[in-house]
Amino acid sequence: MDLRRLEVFVAVARERNFTHAARQLHLSQSAVSQQIAALEVEIDAQLFDRSRRRVALTPAGVALVEWANRLLADGAAAQRAVTAAQGRMTGTLRIAASLTVATYLLPQPLAELARTYPEVRIFVRVENTEHVAIALHDGHADIGLVEGELNPEGLELEVLRHDELVVIAPFGHRFADDDEIEFAQLTAEPFVSRERGSGTRQVADAALRRAGYVPEQLRTIAELSGIEPIKAVVEAGLGIAIVSEVSIRRELQQQTLIARPVRGVVMRRELAAVFAARQPALPAARELVRLLRAHGRRPRPEGLVP
Repeated sequence: MDLRRLEVFVAVARERNFTHAARQLHLSQSAVSQQIAALEVEIDAQLFDRSRRRVALTPAGVALVEWANRLLADGAAAQRAVTAAQGRMTGTLRIAASLTVATYLLPQPLAELARTYPEVRIFVRVENTEHVAIALHDGHADIGLVEGELNPEGLELEVLRHDELVVIAPFGHRFADDDEIEFAQLTAEPFVSRERGSGTRQVADAALRRAGYVPEQLRTIAELSGIEPIKAVVEAGLGIAIVSEVSIRRELQQQTLIARPVRGVVMRRELAAVFAARQPALPAARELVRLLRAHGRRPRPEGLVP
């Protein structure tokens, strides 16, 4: 059975739409239709019901899709094993990265990797920490980059560097008079939080609990799924927030935000590369880890840590 046809079939089954699948596969819609038609002839069964507004799997399609996913995963694993054994910097590198890492740590090392090894095709998906783990478990990513606490079952973590979480407030806020902030001061302010499942929120909540505080006492008025929107609304005076120190360097330099630690609370986390256990890491993934570590060892610009 032709693996390329199976790849097209799985994309259509997932998207329930020929046009969307074609866009994802970088093919024309007619090419996708031809591949599906050829597969249906090959197995002598209709795979999709095209009479509806959104295409639907027939019983034969439902039966095939699980096996197709397994075959494609096995084929990808075999290709990764061969590439890893030969040490070649070629092929595709699929990266699943949490938002903080993808936005503030990954760009420069990734650009250097692409310049040095132009034959490596790089795909990056930005997810929260939980979904990075899922992508690795499902075989949809070759390397994960996370900043939150992660269940290591079936995964192997390699620490890249450490990161501090800090409380941010608008420049000129009353917190500017204090070197550290008491938890009671936090509960008196409107609080803007990351979404559930984000590494930043997991680490902050766990650190507060270890120090004997209850995160639910924070007066949360909004949950946002991105760091940039959180910084923007804090700058605008909506409230305070807890974010990564690496994400606010520009704002501290431009004096639009201030940042302070919470007294008695250690909000430190590990930024880590994650691999699926028992699978050889691609050479390109190993090189990316090296570049990320080298970038992390560069000295911080003066004045960024309050």
